[in-house]
Amino acid sequence: MAMRRIRAALWTVVCVLLWMVVAGCGRTEGSVLNDLRNLRDSLKHYRSVAVMNVKTQGLEQVYHIETWYQAPSYYRIQLADSRGQVQQVVIRNDQGIYIVSPPLKKSFRFNGDWADNQGHLYLFGSVIDRILQSPSRTYTREKGTVTFDLTMKPDNPLIGKQRVILDDRTLYPKQIAFFDRQGRELVTVQFQQFDPGATFKSSDFDPQQALALGPKDEPTWASGPFGVIEPTWLPQGWSRTEVQDSGGTVILRYRGGAEGLTLTEAHPIRTETALPGRAELWDLFGVPAVVTEGNVRTMYWTRDGVQFAMTGSLPPEDMARIAISTFEASGK
Repeated sequence: MAMRRIRAALWTVVCVLLWMVVAGCGRTEGSVLNDLRNLRDSLKHYRSVAVMNVKTQGLEQVYHIETWYQAPSYYRIQLADSRGQVQQVVIRNDQGIYIVSPPLKKSFRFNGDWADNQGHLYLFGSVIDRILQSPSRTYTREKGTVTFDLTMKPDNPLIGKQRVILDDRTLYPKQIAFFDRQGRELVTVQFQQFDPGATFKSSDFDPQQALALGPKDEPTWASGPFGVIEPTWLPQGWSRTEVQDSGGTVILRYRGGAEGLTLTEAHPIRTETALPGRAELWDLFGVPAVVTEGNVRTMYWTRDGVQFAMTGSLPPEDMARIAISTFEASGK
């Protein structure tokens, strides 16, 4: 009997020591990946609140982001400026994807989805998929967090690496960051809340509700003169060939060898625009854009009361880089 008690005590000590060793080692990368896979499959709805800091080409901006998600495919991404005023809302429901600009009472509707390698700032399911599918990732664990560094595609001209920091216990997002190819931080999203218990009604994903978030009176900047807004970056060998300014609409034309590009700038008309065919949703670091399909494509985006339309045969990655370079430009 005494021997059995001694053996039982020794076995208890061994079990405790083994548990301490395992706890000291912490989560392995394999166990985290498996838990992330299970979390993605079980995540039916959530609400997240985050602050995004964007640093591009000498310009620094702050956005307040609130995301609602309802499985299998509904979402609502609200983007507000540093003052908390809602500028744009991205909504997906059974009718398609909408980009709504409440201050301008303007919306785009199209059929499609996020472009490849896009959407990984706002939708946590996409973040998890990016981690699981990354062919090149680095895993580290610190007190209270686990971190994945993910190498981006070679054809991405802006982003070299994505970093995802998760809570060690829940694996909920704490921070997402993008770095350029020189290792400089471009975008940081700091999550303040992540609530998987939030539930929503179908009407919460109605674009008309998002339009109602705008002011009753049109802002003065939405109708006043804006000058000529020129991009500060163009592909090598490209240059401007023509500027037309009619007072309400600006048309800029560029050429690079045999290729051409047209950039149109105007105040948008208060209406819903439905784009024919399929299109892709692109994130211009806080400004959503739509890119149509085809050899000759058009990218649409709205910023500071001006609607832009860029048409040409350049790759969407180059068009996105040109579009982002207009953010630091003021009308001349």
